[in-house]
Amino acid sequence: MKNHLNIPQEVLMNTDFMNTVNGGMSEPVLKIENREDGYELLIKAPGIGPDDLQVEIVKDKLMVYHLLPIFARVKGEESEVRSIRFLSRMVIPSDVDVESISARYDEEHRCLILHLPFNHLHQDFHRKVDIERW
Repeated sequence: MKNHLNIPQEVLMNTDFMNTVNGGMSEPVLKIENREDGYELLIKAPGIGPDDLQVEIVKDKLMVYHLLPIFARVKGEESEVRSIRFLSRMVIPSDVDVESISARYDEEHRCLILHLPFNHLHQDFHRKVDIERW
């Protein structure tokens, strides 16, 4: 008697794709520097072009990601489904001006550079709070 394991085709295709895309997945290099005017986040992701990178801010979170195409067969047709691969997910520090966050791609060094400027309203803030008595 032969045991036969029934694994859905989609699972096999996704697993195979994740293991073999670009000869395997390379991990991105992240570097955060504290500059005089804010933080600088440098992300180098080999094999990912500047047109594929996405940067989004949702509430207090900064996400850098790209979409991986996954091919699936639906009743004889080939269709493309995309899966998100996060390169960085981080909570934005409270001393950052969220409205002024910017990103640029450095073609020479092939890396994404995000500038997170300080919110100077919160920096070096000091105030004495009086205690009320009832």
